[in-house]
Amino acid sequence: MERTASLLAPLLKRLGIDEEVRFIRIRNDWQTIFETSLSIHMSPSRLLEGELLLTVDSPIWMQQLSFCKPDLLAKLKQYGVRDLRFRVGAVSRRAGKKKAADVPETRELTADDKGFIDRLTCDISNAELREAVRTAATRSLRSKKREADRH
Repeated sequence: MERTASLLAPLLKRLGIDEEVRFIRIRNDWQTIFETSLSIHMSPSRLLEGELLLTVDSPIWMQQLSFCKPDLLAKLKQYGVRDLRFRVGAVSRRAGKKKAADVPETRELTADDKGFIDRLTCDISNAELREAVRTAATRSLRSKKREADRH
C-alpha cells in the first residue's frame, strides 16, 4: 500500500493535481478528523500551497478555533496542511457525509443475475481477484439505479 502511495505522489504533483486530491481527501475524512461537535461549525473551503481555508459559521467560533489552531493543524498535518486561515460564512454540511440520495438503493439478485456472476468469475484462477470481481458484479447488479437506466 505504501509503495503505491510513493509512486502516485510524484505523478500527482507532476500533473499539478496533488493539492486537489489532498483537499478531496480532507473533505471526505472531515467527520473522522474532527469530532462532530467541532466539525459542524466549520468546513474546508480551499487548499492552496499548504494553507487550508476553513469556513466557520460565526465570529464566535472563528475566535474559538483560532485559539485551537495548533491542535487543528496537528490533525491536518498528515494531509500536507501547513497553515490555516478562517473566514465566516455558510458552512457546508456535506463535508465527509453521504446524503441518502448518494447511497444507491438495492434490489435482490435474480437467478439469471447469479448465473451471470458465476459464468463471469468461473475462469478466474486467482481467488482474491475472483472474489473482487464477484463483489463488484453483485453490487452493480443490485443497484436499482442501474435497473432504472436499463428502461
